[in-house]
Amino acid sequence: MVANIGWQSILKNIEDTGWWFLAVLAVWLVVYVLNALSWRLIIRNNCEEAKRIPFLYILKLTITGYAINCSTPVGLMGGEPYRILELKRYVGTTKATSSVILYSMMHVVSHFLLWMISALLIAITIPMDEGLIGTLVGVFVVCFALLILFFKGYKKGMVVKVFTLLRKLPYVKKWALKFYQNNEEKLQIIDEQIAHLHGNQKRRFYSSLGLELLARVVGCLEIYFIVQAMGFDITFIDSVIVVAFSSLFANILFFSPMQLGTREGGYILALKLLALPANLGFSVSIITRIRELFWIALGMMIMKLQPDASTLPALDETPLNVEENV
Repeated sequence: MVANIGWQSILKNIEDTGWWFLAVLAVWLVVYVLNALSWRLIIRNNCEEAKRIPFLYILKLTITGYAINCSTPVGLMGGEPYRILELKRYVGTTKATSSVILYSMMHVVSHFLLWMISALLIAITIPMDEGLIGTLVGVFVVCFALLILFFKGYKKGMVVKVFTLLRKLPYVKKWALKFYQNNEEKLQIIDEQIAHLHGNQKRRFYSSLGLELLARVVGCLEIYFIVQAMGFDITFIDSVIVVAFSSLFANILFFSPMQLGTREGGYILALKLLALPANLGFSVSIITRIRELFWIALGMMIMKLQPDASTLPALDETPLNVEENV
């Protein structure tokens, strides 16, 4: 990516952004703090050991997990196994797994909510033709249907159901059957822990979801700062629309590492929708890529940092059995 863009172009875009670039970096520090606070609420649910885990360690796992996610294709899920492996030493395998799954679900649901909110904002603020109306209705209906599906997963758990489905699919059904047979009890416990948060701790559940949605909204300040720095007038609502539109476009084509190319197309289409120059999308994309590379580098640098082991409970627990399934 750096070779294609060129160092001169990168440095020029940073220079054009000026001090706003520091604000862009700071926005994502706030976003990661909100993400970590959301995840901590989930980790601490019905788990005394988790209360002794320092917040900075959870923040570190959050940043590093997303750094891995940004660098891997196919669903942006590379950081989740890392988080489980790190966290299981202090809360056990089942609790670590359920908390990571629950947080990932919160992260996805907050995306659906942002897309639905943005569809309403577009309908209110932008003149629409029949094609745009149909697209917005489609996005809203699909997101609403997916919300219903996810909330059913919150109520009853969904890990066992996922493995029930996998056991019926070609190519993976033998592996899924062996894995389920070897770990049936643990998978059921994970589902129980997922269902416990929504069923018994609704305030904690909605606080976690609210923090995750707030992180999405705060992240929109990045686009607001960049476009303002480039000398164009944009409202915060406009920046929310740009982020939602570009992220929807990128997630439809989820298999690209760092969402290369897909996010750029989303920025260009969204800015054209707001009657802003299409080439502004390239400048916005370059700055967001540089910000992303900064946080990826930082996440990889802090990966080996660990909390003081003497202050934390170390659990000797049998992990999920995967060796026999190979």
